[in-house]
Amino acid sequence: MQRRSFIATLGAGAIASLAGCQTAVGSVALPSVPDDALDSGGWEQLEQTKDETVIEEAYGPVTVEAVASSVTYTDAALREQVRADTLSTVETDLALFSATRIDMAPSVDELGPVRSEVKKQIRAAAIEELRAQMDAAGITNVEETGTGTIEVASGTTAEMTELTGSYPVEDMKFPVSEDTAITIEGGDLAVDAVLAVWSANGNYLVAGGAYPAENFTRETDTSLTDAISVSVDIDLGLTPDAYREELRALIAGVS
Repeated sequence: MQRRSFIATLGAGAIASLAGCQTAVGSVALPSVPDDALDSGGWEQLEQTKDETVIEEAYGPVTVEAVASSVTYTDAALREQVRADTLSTVETDLALFSATRIDMAPSVDELGPVRSEVKKQIRAAAIEELRAQMDAAGITNVEETGTGTIEVASGTTAEMTELTGSYPVEDMKFPVSEDTAITIEGGDLAVDAVLAVWSANGNYLVAGGAYPAENFTRETDTSLTDAISVSVDIDLGLTPDAYREELRALIAGVS
């Protein structure tokens, strides 16, 4: 199984009610995402995975199988803005969005007594996948902070998990002469994330992502000589509320 695959750890149990159910999952289509909103928001596709087996667990005569196809995007416009504003000190994906379709056999409606356990494992594995995406972007110390719900396009109420982490911004140095540079102190930039899981047409959909949870500002006054004093102000103009609203709208548009 690939590194990015979900890992199921379902325990063995008696599931006689599943006997006779169809358990073959074929190729899984990618989830439908709000392309117009992604295009207008400056998002670009980062990666795509197809037909990964995420659960294959035997329960008596029946095997519960889940196969996933995923697509992940980065807010390339935001990445370029931050890169330019920090003179390439920060070059990473601070805003991410991903969507996954998980086809089930037997279907969600036929899972009977193991339905809640299957969903629990899918949620746990999806959180670990989101953590991995954030880690790849240099976002560390990711922790769950709460749960809630979100209304998605189909009218379904999806369960939502909230997380938070931080991106360590390095000190920024701005040369003012051959031998002199002004240093702006870095620090941790908070990055929040949300993840939603819901059932649709007998299968599961997962959608979520991350976004900057605060703005980054700094001010410094440096005396270069007795006659020269330099003031440097940094304001990246990050807008957490707008990023959160955008991400929630993207999640709600997945089908």
